[in-house]
Amino acid sequence: MRKHDRYIRCIMLAALLFSGSCTKFLEQPSPDEFKPSTVADLRKILMYEGYPVASRSFHPYMSLLDDDIKCIGPDEGSGNWKQGRPAFTWSKKMYSEMRQNGDNDPDTYGKYYQRIKGCNVVLDNVQLVQGRQAEKDQLEGEALALRAYYYFMLINLYAWPFNDSLHVPAKTPGVPLVLSGKVADASLHRNTVLQVYNQVVSDITRGCLLLEETDGKYNVFRMNKHAGWLLAGRIFLYMEDWDKVILYNDKLLAARSQLENMRFWASISNRDPADKSQECYINPSNKEILFLYGCIDEYSLLGLGRFSTTPRYCASDALNAAYEKGDFRAEVYLNAWETTGEFSKVNYKAHLGKSFRLPEAYLNRAEASVRKYMLQANGTLLQSAVEDLNRLRQYRFSSKTFVPETVTAYYHHPQHLLQLCLAERRRELCFEEQRWFDLRRLGMPAITHFYYTDGKRKPVAYQLPGKSNRYVLPIPEMALINNPLLEPNP
Repeated sequence: MRKHDRYIRCIMLAALLFSGSCTKFLEQPSPDEFKPSTVADLRKILMYEGYPVASRSFHPYMSLLDDDIKCIGPDEGSGNWKQGRPAFTWSKKMYSEMRQNGDNDPDTYGKYYQRIKGCNVVLDNVQLVQGRQAEKDQLEGEALALRAYYYFMLINLYAWPFNDSLHVPAKTPGVPLVLSGKVADASLHRNTVLQVYNQVVSDITRGCLLLEETDGKYNVFRMNKHAGWLLAGRIFLYMEDWDKVILYNDKLLAARSQLENMRFWASISNRDPADKSQECYINPSNKEILFLYGCIDEYSLLGLGRFSTTPRYCASDALNAAYEKGDFRAEVYLNAWETTGEFSKVNYKAHLGKSFRLPEAYLNRAEASVRKYMLQANGTLLQSAVEDLNRLRQYRFSSKTFVPETVTAYYHHPQHLLQLCLAERRRELCFEEQRWFDLRRLGMPAITHFYYTDGKRKPVAYQLPGKSNRYVLPIPEMALINNPLLEPNP
């Protein structure tokens, strides 16, 4: 068979595997379908069916759940904002209501399992096909790291937090673990939160080892060892394994440490209109980007896609107030809601929608160091945390207003340094799928959202009580219908 024909048939196989609806993701392929025979065949499958695609978002509603957002206008005459209302108000029937409001593709649950099956097809076959061992190991490492990421997202969307004292991980329902592309049907029980996290740890640990051994030329559009290390640190942060958070971020920051100078990005006079790399902050030329992926429509409900229209949602008063004098991030990250509206973290000119960024490594290591200091009182840990925060902040502030933190101020009050770490997370990672998960792992505080249903009336207040069941998203109705063994969330 010619190489070109084999690629075509390989993609046809992928199309057959995934041509059904999201809720049918576990159907077994026919045994007489074409089987991939080379690493190149599997690379095509992973590219098209394992990696996130630029044309399909996972959850454009995610930033509407947290406390960094507010509603500023009525939903009349604008379908996008009505589609976001069920998430903004934490509706128990959010997916069906979003569909009723015009969203034809709200099934986050099924979308993640589609990508997982693409990874599983690769993992089932990667050591059986023809090709150099280094290429096989590289591909396996990418597929494992991607699968770890997808399950990490699923477990944090549809189950209680790993560190929640009221729900023991070993007994709390998580999500079904599907670890092969040859599963015969969708009648699977939910694995526990602990079982899912154990699998995530297994995948990311093995994935990082493979990527470390085989990772060749750095590619921002593919899962790589740098992104793998960042993801591993994030996973262990949620599991409160401080030693491993520090371990993986030490590896990353030893290899990649350069941050973007926010003073440049905040200076309109320094921007070259002809330079496409300067149109939005999250772009391939940004030195902080470790992995760039996904769809810009992840932000469609926030008003970052069409600046000619008046947004119904914008950054909350609390988020705006969190930025200190001289902190350029408020201008650079939130400019989508200013009158010019041409510059922000992500806008309609973006290449792709989501990223893994280096600043998170400084924040993850700083938090882990402070928390470990609070257990061990090792001054070196406190010094490391202060240095990490100073490193980040000096690249974010005006040189006239930046004042380095000193470790002596925190020896007897480490909780104050922890609060600074968490405040920096909020300022740095806003609208990047981090805040909602942080709120969950930090105790699930009460939130109030005000929604405008009519421009002539006062907004309606919606309450999310502390530790509410709504901190765990409902599993979509169609998934429950297709799998009778799938236990719904309360």
